Amino acid sequence: MRRRLPVIVVAAFLGACAGPMVRPSVAPVAPKREALLVLPGFGYGRAAGKIFRTLAPAAAAEGVDLYVAPFVTRTGLASSRDKLARFIRDNRLERYERVHVFAFIAGAWTFNPLVDRGTLPNLATVVYDRSPFQERAPRIAVSRLPVLAWIRYGMTIFDVAKTPYAAFTGSDVKVAIVVESAPTSFVRRYEAEARKYGPFAFTCDSFQQRHDDCLYVAMNHDEIYERFAEIWPELLAFARSGRFSVAADRNPPVDDALARGRRR
Repeated sequence: MRRRLPVIVVAAFLGACAGPMVRPSVAPVAPKREALLVLPGFGYGRAAGKIFRTLAPAAAAEGVDLYVAPFVTRTGLASSRDKLARFIRDNRLERYERVHVFAFIAGAWTFNPLVDRGTLPNLATVVYDRSPFQERAPRIAVSRLPVLAWIRYGMTIFDVAKTPYAAFTGSDVKVAIVVESAPTSFVRRYEAEARKYGPFAFTCDSFQQRHDDCLYVAMNHDEIYERFAEIWPELLAFARSGRFSVAADRNPPVDDALARGRRR
């Protein structure tokens, strides 16, 4: 049973197989519409793909066409970046009046250097999903479970683990951060390893990313995928005004959820 445990744990971290592409089923009349490009990461699977497909009609009713790009490759961040660039080009996102991006963690590591090259000149807003907990998961996986991590994701997870975050610096694009305040079961299991990398910082400025607004959600990384429809109204508000709604929680947690879990 002990020998099987690492396999079970890494499966929980790595999630399902790569999820499906999502895009409008009918070619849109794009010049008068907007697009939301979602950049998922290592946790994106078929179940999450169904959630995004369910959300697509509601977004379309607001004049926003939803695209989800499963861009993560096995051969590293550079090839993942090339695949994302092809997705943007093949779907002709330059046709839209405005494009909005929601980037999960691996998405941010892939997208920022790409957009700094001038990709997506019609980019209007970027919202980053950030987590003091989950951003340590790749480092934990390659340190504690390197063979299993490589089998599932190849070199890309190793690249993310060793690559510092490169902030998006464009001044003419509105930027926001959604901060996860709960850890996944994988991070809970490897709490001691996660704490080796220093204290968990939840303040918006700690993510080293220029931002116009920032909110906190009482969700872990898996739940962001599962409950993405709950975040959508805030994404729409930010796309429309450059600010989240007045109901958004802008107060960081007073302590980390891992410590709270031990006190129960």
